[in-house]
Amino acid sequence: MGRTLLCVPGVVLLGVLLCRGNPTDKTRPVLTVSPSWLSPGASVTLNCEVKPSSAGWRFYWYKAVPEASQDKYKYELVPGSAGGTKNDHYKINGQKHTAGYACRAGRGTPELFTQYSEPKLVWSGASHPAASLTLSPMKIKHYTVDEIQLTCSGNSAVWKVRRFRQYYPSDASDCSAWGKMTGPTCSFSSRWYQKAVYWCESGSGEFSNAVNVTIHPPRAVLTVSPLWLSPKAPITLSCQVEPPSTLWRYYWYRAVPDQSKYSYRYDPLRGTHKGTATNSYATQGQKHTAGYTCRAGRGDPEIFTDYSKITLSWSAESHPAASLTVSPTREKLFTGDEVQLKCSGSPGSWRVRRFRQSSYNSDVSDCFSWGTMSGSLCTFRSRWQQTAVYWCESGSGQLSNAINITIHAAPKAVLTVSMQWASPGASVTLSCEVKPSSPGWKFYWYKAVPEQPDTYKYLPLNEGTHDTLQDSYVVHDQKHTAGYACRAGWGVPEYFTNYSEPKIVWSADSHPSAALTVSPARDNLYTVDEVQLTCTGSSGVWRVRRFRPYYQSDVSDCSVWGTMTESSCIFSSPQYHKGVYWCESGSGEFSNAVNITIHATPKPVLTVSTSWLSPGASVTLSCDIKPASAEWRFYWNKAVPDLPQNKYRYELLSDSVSGTAQASYVVHGETHTAVYACRAGREKGQYFTDYSEPKFVWSADSNPAASLTVSPDRDKLYIVDDIQLKCTGSSGDWRVRRFRQSYYKADLSDCSSWGTMAGPLCTFSNPVYRRAVYWCESGSGQFSNAVNITVESAPKPQLTVSPSWLSPGVSVTLICEVKPSSTGWRFYWYKAVPHLSKKSYKYDPLPDVTAGTVENVYIVYGQTHTAGYVCRGGKQNPELFTEYSEPKIVWSAASNPEASLTVSPERKKLFTNEKIQLICTGRLADWRVRRFRQSYYQSDSSNCTVWGKMTGSSCTFTSPESDEAVYWCESGSGEFSNAVNITLKPAPRPQLTVSPSWPSPGDSVTLSCEAEPPSAGWRFYWYKAVPDLSNGYTYDLLADSIKGTVQDFYVVHGQTHTAGYACRAGVGNPQIFTNYSEPKIVWSADSNPAASLTVSPDRDKLYVVDDIQLKCTGSSADWRVRRFRQSYDQSDVSDCSSWGTMTRSSCMFSDLQYSVALYWCESGSGEFSNAVNITINFVQTPRLTVSPSWLSPDAAVTLRCEVEPQSAGRRFYWYKAAPDLSQIKFKYDLLPDSVDGTVENSFVIHEQKHTAGYACIAGWENVEYSTNYSEPQFVWSADAHPAASLTVSPVREKLFTFDEVHLSCTGSSAEWRVKRLTESSYSDCSIWGIMIGSLCSFSSRWFHKAVYWCESGSGEFSNAVNITIHLAPMLHLTVSPSWLSHGASVNLNCEVDPPSEGYRFYWYEAVPDLSRNGYRYELLPDNVNGTRQDSLVIHGQRHTAGYACRVGYGNPEFLSRYSEPKFVCSPVSRPAASLSVSPDREQHFTSESVTLNCGGNSTEWRVMVTSELSFSSYTDSCSTWGAMNGSLCTFSSPQYSKATLWCESESGELSNAVNLTVQDEDLLLVSPVHPVTEGASVTLSCITREENKLSNVTFYHNNKLRQNDDRGELNISAVSQSDEGFYKCEHSGKVSSQSWVAVEAVLKQSSSSFPVMWAVGPVCGIVLVVLLLLLIRFIRFKGTSYFYDLVRPTKEPENDPKKGQSISYSLLNFKNTGNMRCYLEPDDSPVNYDLRVGAAGRSSSAAANAAVYSEVKSDSGY
Repeated sequence: MGRTLLCVPGVVLLGVLLCRGNPTDKTRPVLTVSPSWLSPGASVTLNCEVKPSSAGWRFYWYKAVPEASQDKYKYELVPGSAGGTKNDHYKINGQKHTAGYACRAGRGTPELFTQYSEPKLVWSGASHPAASLTLSPMKIKHYTVDEIQLTCSGNSAVWKVRRFRQYYPSDASDCSAWGKMTGPTCSFSSRWYQKAVYWCESGSGEFSNAVNVTIHPPRAVLTVSPLWLSPKAPITLSCQVEPPSTLWRYYWYRAVPDQSKYSYRYDPLRGTHKGTATNSYATQGQKHTAGYTCRAGRGDPEIFTDYSKITLSWSAESHPAASLTVSPTREKLFTGDEVQLKCSGSPGSWRVRRFRQSSYNSDVSDCFSWGTMSGSLCTFRSRWQQTAVYWCESGSGQLSNAINITIHAAPKAVLTVSMQWASPGASVTLSCEVKPSSPGWKFYWYKAVPEQPDTYKYLPLNEGTHDTLQDSYVVHDQKHTAGYACRAGWGVPEYFTNYSEPKIVWSADSHPSAALTVSPARDNLYTVDEVQLTCTGSSGVWRVRRFRPYYQSDVSDCSVWGTMTESSCIFSSPQYHKGVYWCESGSGEFSNAVNITIHATPKPVLTVSTSWLSPGASVTLSCDIKPASAEWRFYWNKAVPDLPQNKYRYELLSDSVSGTAQASYVVHGETHTAVYACRAGREKGQYFTDYSEPKFVWSADSNPAASLTVSPDRDKLYIVDDIQLKCTGSSGDWRVRRFRQSYYKADLSDCSSWGTMAGPLCTFSNPVYRRAVYWCESGSGQFSNAVNITVESAPKPQLTVSPSWLSPGVSVTLICEVKPSSTGWRFYWYKAVPHLSKKSYKYDPLPDVTAGTVENVYIVYGQTHTAGYVCRGGKQNPELFTEYSEPKIVWSAASNPEASLTVSPERKKLFTNEKIQLICTGRLADWRVRRFRQSYYQSDSSNCTVWGKMTGSSCTFTSPESDEAVYWCESGSGEFSNAVNITLKPAPRPQLTVSPSWPSPGDSVTLSCEAEPPSAGWRFYWYKAVPDLSNGYTYDLLADSIKGTVQDFYVVHGQTHTAGYACRAGVGNPQIFTNYSEPKIVWSADSNPAASLTVSPDRDKLYVVDDIQLKCTGSSADWRVRRFRQSYDQSDVSDCSSWGTMTRSSCMFSDLQYSVALYWCESGSGEFSNAVNITINFVQTPRLTVSPSWLSPDAAVTLRCEVEPQSAGRRFYWYKAAPDLSQIKFKYDLLPDSVDGTVENSFVIHEQKHTAGYACIAGWENVEYSTNYSEPQFVWSADAHPAASLTVSPVREKLFTFDEVHLSCTGSSAEWRVKRLTESSYSDCSIWGIMIGSLCSFSSRWFHKAVYWCESGSGEFSNAVNITIHLAPMLHLTVSPSWLSHGASVNLNCEVDPPSEGYRFYWYEAVPDLSRNGYRYELLPDNVNGTRQDSLVIHGQRHTAGYACRVGYGNPEFLSRYSEPKFVCSPVSRPAASLSVSPDREQHFTSESVTLNCGGNSTEWRVMVTSELSFSSYTDSCSTWGAMNGSLCTFSSPQYSKATLWCESESGELSNAVNLTVQDEDLLLVSPVHPVTEGASVTLSCITREENKLSNVTFYHNNKLRQNDDRGELNISAVSQSDEGFYKCEHSGKVSSQSWVAVEAVLKQSSSSFPVMWAVGPVCGIVLVVLLLLLIRFIRFKGTSYFYDLVRPTKEPENDPKKGQSISYSLLNFKNTGNMRCYLEPDDSPVNYDLRVGAAGRSSSAAANAAVYSEVKSDSGY
């Protein structure tokens, strides 16, 4: 038992030790860093977490430093972290480079530590100077096939490369684990995708920049062409590997659906098991939808890419085993439609798939993702517009036909009503618009009947007629409020839109079954009113509804904005609004509607006649209220302060209890400050406005019960004052108020807002508002006197001292000026004593003026040392002081025993960039040095720490710029030293000139040294400039120049070799030296034994194509070559390394530009070589000419080669230029007998038959240099070469701009190019056309001439062809007349520019095509082959029509573009298209809104306008100059205009045309737009811009007086043809513009036509027989061909849209030369013509509507 008891304490002690233990054995903290990648200037936050967490830890922060040799990190405490931190986070600022960190924690005494955390790195992309990582290859994407190298560089010999992969925790490893480390380079590749960060760690403990590298596997990308199969078309598969690389083999597969794995299996395509070397594969005979994929492999064993994404080639053809059908089978499907996709075919399972392509990605998915799959049926609805391809996949692996389905946006029916408020018996037009609009809709019309609790039911209008093809419906005899709706249906089976929002047409008439009454029943209702709306009628259930027009579709029930109790709705509105209110009964009836406006509660505005009282004056109060009304009564109140509520209460003035009818009130006998307010009431006091804002009437007289006093009590107060406002009187509670009026608002506030209120005392200073009225208000309701206080700015004086520099015995005058100046000031004078601890001055009063002086001038006598002074001013009692002035210093050059300043170097002149030391001496150790600088616009006084470096008592500085300033010392005991004026100027640099620069052997050289600025006392020192290859030149004093020379020139005798010289100058004692001058070189062509320069190639002239070598030889191994170039404005000396390549003693360079320069060598031993002057010339290109340029049989070809400038010793070489298609240029083959060249510059070639090219070059004898090749020149031949031939299509005499010209090359080669020579240059087809194989196609927009030929890959030239591209003809069509009159013909004339023979003219009708916003052109009947004449006559045209023409030329025929369409206008309407105008008149005012309405059998319209300008005409649609809405065009014009307008329908019809005039006059004539039918009545009137009816109007017809009396209208009861013409009106001296009034004749059929035909018929028959006999005789005489030309049979166009109309045409063939005229004179030459009249339609009875076309033929060419 005893042993057991002993074990218990032992076990407990062991547990304690184990629990306490050493934390390092168990606990390892976790460090996190944020951010992991550094951005510039960002701080790094470290966070150290100990788990399990507990209190009492201190945290220690370490930098992890690499130890490359031991493959670990050592940990160095971060500065400032030696004692640890209580916080578990630590911020590091200014980290720029990659770094590693760690942490650990400790606690207890003695402190026990955890282990170090795993080190965490913060990466940076910035390179460290001591460690840098470079990546190769350097590219955006790396792949598994890449060999990647990471190279470390820096100041270490030992490196390791590390990697961190973030998707594996703590996966940081060395290169040796995943790559190969060789020296500082780590090489690796990866077979898998990975993303990692890489960095270097050096043996010296540095981290490099970090690099983020992602390695991608190569992937195969398949493209299939075409995506949609066409019959018998092959399918081409292309497989691309990314990244592109070689040695791949490509494997091709068919993707077969595999529903067991819900994916695809890949079956190799036939014959591709071993892959293909090419990346494309073609498959034949595919009829049905199929899917394909590919992959690529390479290597041994073969490594494969992943399979590519599956790409399908779709077919619309059903497969016997798999077919897809869609329901509903409607042309359009809409959002919200339930779409069924049914798969049928072989039994088994099915899936339906969908493919969608957007602008940024593609998407393939199954039915269950977007619909419901049940067996073989997929059902879905789409909420969005989309286009996709759908197909079925069977369980047996078959793919069905594919269907492209577009889901259109669900159309929405929008109902509009022609009027919102109906007058009794009015008709209401309902218009239903489908958005988005499209044709083919049927419209259904409904009555909206109220249905409780909050909906409507829709009952068809007039059962059986509620569906219409028109989008409008008229409801007649509307009496009571009613609701309507519409919807639309389309297609089979019919698709219906939703019902439109119901629209209410209101009526003020009560319905017998439903009526609404409003209480209170008055005109104006206000926001304070409680409004009751009561419904009465035959129902027990009601709802009240409201419509607010300024909120879109804001229709709501009373329950939303009021309280509904049975049949009553009670509401009030807190703000202004307008609304229509009505009742709806449970039995479905609407009540009358009531328009209610809730007005804001008016607030009156009170004005007082005076704001400050004068003794005995009365005060007039005026109360203004809007809206004004006679029913208001006005109540006048006194405002009494109510301090507990912090407001005013209002007490009625004694004689104002019942109010006053007048809006003004006079208060008599008011003596103290008072406040007033007013309000207004009406309806016997039942309704009151708000109180007005209170208005103050101030008085300066104190009230015994309330008085205000101000302290300090002086005339002027300043912002530095503490101002006290004290309230006294009979109350214990007070408030002080302030009123301030600015330009834009008034401000009333309490002391608590801008000061401090303590009992009756308000204290404030430096107020924002400088001028205001102040007063007290007592708790007992009294106002004190009011005080007007203006607070002014405290002035700051300005001190001036004279003089600023002391001379012995001179007094110092101080002047203190206060601005703004005023009287009463006393001036106080102070000495400014340096206060170094506060970096400022303290101010000691001058001893004998402590009480100040009245004068602002004070004189200081006996001042001998530098001193500082200050002043300030004071005035009034208690005295107000200004601020202290800025201290001013009076400088003295005399040293103070207590403080002295010395300057080093101690000389008169000091220079910029010179180190200057200012030393303070005295009996103290504390000093500061100050500087004062005065510029033109400001002064600057500052300490040495700003512009230099202060060390103890010494200030050191340098200045890069010229400067002038005063410097002095200030001691810690308050003393000033002597002041020193220092001026810094740039150190002068002399300029050396040498003469001559090229001396002859033994010549003397004169050196001249010019120092700037020139001054006496300079001595000049002369140096030899000795080359120092490491640093420019060193300067050796010439032997006899050690002491310098007084003269500024020096003569060097016996100069033989190139040498360099420099100079400098010195002055003073100790001597100050200038800089050395720039060295100047004296050149010599003589070689120095120790240094010589040779040039290769060694010839007189060097050229830009030469590689020039400058070689230095001599007694040295180190060399540099230098060059001197002189331009107009500067010289340039530079080393070979700047413009060439220096290799030991040799400099190689070439220059692509003309240049002249001097070159020489400089040796490492300090020698100069001879100098060489080199000029580099441009290469001379010879010019070759050939004669002749076009070959004729047996002609010789002469070549001539000219070189500028001419020189002797040239030989000429002659070449044949052979096409080289691989280089896109020519190769040159020496002609056989030109191997050695020729002395003559001409060469003759015999027996040349085909097109050929030639070139030449020129060279010197015995020198390996020649010119460039000349530009090749060609000799052309029209004969085709057997190996190369060019053909042109079209084969036509003329080719035109916009012709598609094809140049085809044929021959023995597979490769071709087509070239062209214009006047200026040669060029390939790729520049001006499109080259595909052997075919070059082009078209030209401009006139040009050129020679074209082919060049083959085997080097042959084809025949040459000279092609001229003529300008395509421009057509201008004119129509006459532009306005049709009854029975008139229309003349079309087609003018061609430029004019030419051989054109045929084609005539078209311009038919509106609204879908293309233009016109389509239909040939006029019998005009298939065109006409040779440029004019055509159309007979019987009654309606508005458009025409166009174009011309043809040659065979094959060139067809020009269509002419601009021209229109012939008619006022006659047609059922299919008509135009009406509102207002219905021809003349309109500027800025007046005009509406044009198109009517007819079409749903889509456009309105066109044509207007003649002074120089041209234009035609445009309404959308450009107005607003087109359905069939309505609305516009207004700001200026005068005159135009013709008509409608065009989508079915191709043109309406009648109208003439409209918009004028800016004030008077216009009201006349009908359309023609007036003969026999009808018409009324003309005259109106002004205000549309006032006028009397005493005079009317004119064709400028003749028609009516002049007191009537305002001209009435014509039965219009006749004589009434047609121009009309205008006159009123009060103003005359309107005139308008044309047209009269339409009534066609009368003769009742005797039948007997007449009996009489005329036989006569006509006899005449026709006689004519036929004459015609047969004529044919025998002239021949049948002439007859065929004269009367050409016609064929009715099969697709003529105007079949059934009687359209006649006539062919007139004029056989006379002479001018065409519009009519024939009696003396005109006889004209033979034939007239053929026929009908293009099947009926000849409608002669009145027949259009007759005439072709006018003239032998004269016109």
